[in-house]
Amino acid sequence: ELESGETSVLPLHWAMIDFQTPVYCPVDSLIIGSRLDTDIQSNCRLAFAGRLVQKFDVKNDVSKLRLYTRKEKYGIICRLGDPFKRNDDGKIVRYEVFGTDLFKKETNMTQFIGLHLETENGDIGVIHSSFGTSGKFKVNFPAGVEARNGEKLFLRFKRFTNDAEKKIRQDSQLPSERCGTRIQSEKEKKKQKKSKKQAEKAKAAMVKVEGKISSMKGDALTNGNFEIVVVEGFFTPEVNVREKIGMKVKVSETGQLGSITGSFGKAGKCKVGFPDSIPANLLGKKVELIES
Repeated sequence: ELESGETSVLPLHWAMIDFQTPVYCPVDSLIIGSRLDTDIQSNCRLAFAGRLVQKFDVKNDVSKLRLYTRKEKYGIICRLGDPFKRNDDGKIVRYEVFGTDLFKKETNMTQFIGLHLETENGDIGVIHSSFGTSGKFKVNFPAGVEARNGEKLFLRFKRFTNDAEKKIRQDSQLPSERCGTRIQSEKEKKKQKKSKKQAEKAKAAMVKVEGKISSMKGDALTNGNFEIVVVEGFFTPEVNVREKIGMKVKVSETGQLGSITGSFGKAGKCKVGFPDSIPANLLGKKVELIES
């Protein structure tokens, strides 16, 4: 009993004891073991003490006990994923890291997908997939991780003695997901800024392409309007007008819209169709080519 009045409860341990020679010990007997190889002047040579709770036949009862050995392997973080600013605490974390030196090049990674790995700080992630062909792997951390290149990633598991499947078993649990916002790298920011400048420059450099209606094509409708006209001035003779079919054309004076339907002759002229038709008095008027 402690000075505060609270009772100290020692952790309960179970042990299977295999005597080299038969020993008479009925159930509920108090068993005390001493380390006789310890110096006699030592303060305590007591190795263990406890009550016998059940007999055990090695040949017939071994399957009743789930005996296991703890195993531990580790790899090294060789690359970090994109940085994120975690929403709940503002810390800079990674949700993906890449590891190496845990598996051999020829290892079949399928059996390890889904296993948990633990960082030196106790953060838990899950093996998501292999990475490349040299035994590297990708690890996802749902809650994010503050990790650095060169830090260790531990694979901790249990191997049960009588497990016919010889599976890797783990007690660890993945933490809940904690979302974050991706942080752009300086390289990405510069590239984005450069692209924006180029787009603005291209927009500013765009020259207004104008032509004029050189003739009306086909027969006039009952109202005297025409649905097809011939336009000159948009293209030079070497331009393949067929590649421009579908481009929009606007009559500068009225704002009526049409589209290029084909070439006309070999001088860069083109035919333009106006679904709503245009009057004959627009002959010689300016039209604009609308770049899409």
